[in-house]
Amino acid sequence: MLLSYLQKYITMLKNTFIKAAAASILLFGSLSVNAQSKWRIGFGVDPGLATKDPFQYTLGGDIRLQRDFNNRVSGTLTAGFTHFFEKDHFTGFNQYGSPYNVIPVKAGIKYFVANKLYVGGEAGVGFGFEQWGNSFLWSPSVGLTFSNGLDMSVKYEDYTRSSITRTLALCIAYGFSLKKLSVHKKADAPEGWLLGLAVSPGQTTEGSNGFTLGGELSLHHRLTSNLDASLSGGITHYFSTYPNYYVDQSTVAYSFRTDTTTSNVIPLKAGLRLFAGKKFYVGGEAGIGFATKGGSQFVYSPSIGLQFKNGIDAGIKYEAYSGHNIADVLALRLRYLLKL
Repeated sequence: MLLSYLQKYITMLKNTFIKAAAASILLFGSLSVNAQSKWRIGFGVDPGLATKDPFQYTLGGDIRLQRDFNNRVSGTLTAGFTHFFEKDHFTGFNQYGSPYNVIPVKAGIKYFVANKLYVGGEAGVGFGFEQWGNSFLWSPSVGLTFSNGLDMSVKYEDYTRSSITRTLALCIAYGFSLKKLSVHKKADAPEGWLLGLAVSPGQTTEGSNGFTLGGELSLHHRLTSNLDASLSGGITHYFSTYPNYYVDQSTVAYSFRTDTTTSNVIPLKAGLRLFAGKKFYVGGEAGIGFATKGGSQFVYSPSIGLQFKNGIDAGIKYEAYSGHNIADVLALRLRYLLKL
């Protein structure tokens, strides 16, 4: 009986997420003739309170892409990183071996009930690290926006995998139109969808300072004349040892060791590139890296490079991982872009 109820509940959550994602895709992909569409990007910080022990406080940051469909309705896509601060290092809660670190990725809608006042709702997936695993999440909110770009709201966020990962948070964000990012020179990069194929030889910046070799497949889309968004996935091979750790569940303590075998990491990231001229760009990506040994870690990756009309893209990137078991990498990226 209980198993049947849980299966129905999980099915309901999945269906809710699918419907929310589908609605967001439809909203982003279609507009009425009279609607004045507008793209905005926002950066926010989210201090909050956990609603249940053993956690106490939370702190997160996020980046949000918003499309205004009319004066009342906006669609949003949000990704970020949230850390849960525990009480007394899990005293009395030995079943939890590490704090909760999660990457929330959400789609949602904002509805303005007045000139500045709105109510919102988001749904998506929280990518948890170490023993926590991934979770469906949903998040209602109420907030105020101002003409200077400031956005303040209060949100409730529920990661449904565990009852202890629910938060009430204050969100302070600043947003602006993507048109403000345009510069006087239009980039040489072609408009529309681009498929990128890349190879990235590199070197670790910590541990044994070994060599790495990566391959990457990416998808790019122009947002303005000088800004594009990307989704990427690939694999990075580490040719030498790297630091690693494991959790001793009997003592809830971290022990460190050295893995003497080679390792592969699969980074999945989303990002933006801003062209500061016809060829030169600066970029940033964030996501999650899956290690063949050591679980998953949050990863962010700033980069600089040159992109040419013939599709060749040459640049340098730095991949920084949040944990000890995946070494950071500084790499050369050689990429070729094909127009779809």
